[in-house]
Order: sequence, then structure tokens, then C-alpha cells
Amino acid sequence: MTERLEFEMHNRQQAWLAVKGQLFPFLADALQSGGRWVLTVTRRKRTQPQNRRYWGQGVLAQIAAQAVVCGKQYSTETWHEQFKRMFIGVEELPDGSVIGKSSTKLTTAEFSEFCTKVEAYAASELGVTFYDLEGR
Repeated sequence: MTERLEFEMHNRQQAWLAVKGQLFPFLADALQSGGRWVLTVTRRKRTQPQNRRYWGQGVLAQIAAQAVVCGKQYSTETWHEQFKRMFIGVEELPDGSVIGKSSTKLTTAEFSEFCTKVEAYAASELGVTFYDLEGR
């Protein structure tokens, strides 16, 4: 028997079908075998399409290619660190310096909001024009 069951639920009808068809049978087997189990329901973390749109040749690549600050251009990684600090927050390191909080723990909705803020800032403050983001 598998130790883990995971499925996505997008609406009530789909959720009910998944609960009846997958969760109930899984729980019946799991509880027969004894032991303690934990059931956790969480929001989905950011998706692969969101990640590709942001990283790939999308948002960050277009910012790195177009944005010039004080005569310099910066890498996608540098821009990502800057945007994490601006829009997600920072963590203090033992030496007192700070780094941007991770974006990998953001839900799909939170990551979407983060990307919207990044794009708005890049367009309004850095003069970036985005091309073909929806195809990414």
C-alpha cells in the first residue's frame, strides 16, 4: 500500500468525486493496516506554468534584457532577489545581513499576486515592455 495520496481539487463536484473514488478507498486500506495517519488539506503551491512564465524566457528574462539602472543591467537571479525583498519580505541572517524570503512556498494565488507586482513595477519604474507572456 502506498503511504501517500495526493489529488487536486478545483471545485466542489470534482472534490466530491475524488473523495469518494480515491480518498475513501485509501482510508479504508490505511486504517485496516493500523498506525496513525494525518490528513492535510492545503492550497496548491505555485504551478509549473507559473514558474515557466516567471523564469523561462518570460518575466525575469525580459526584465534582465531591457532594464537598465544607473547604466547597468542585472541578471535574472539578481532581479529575482530584488523582487523577493520588495514584495515578499526579508529574512535576517546571523551576520545581520538580509536575503529575500523564498518564493517557492507561495500558493498559486500568492505567486500570481507577486508576479503582478513584479510586472507592474518593471513596466512603470523600469520601462520594461513585456512580449508574449501568455505563450510561455
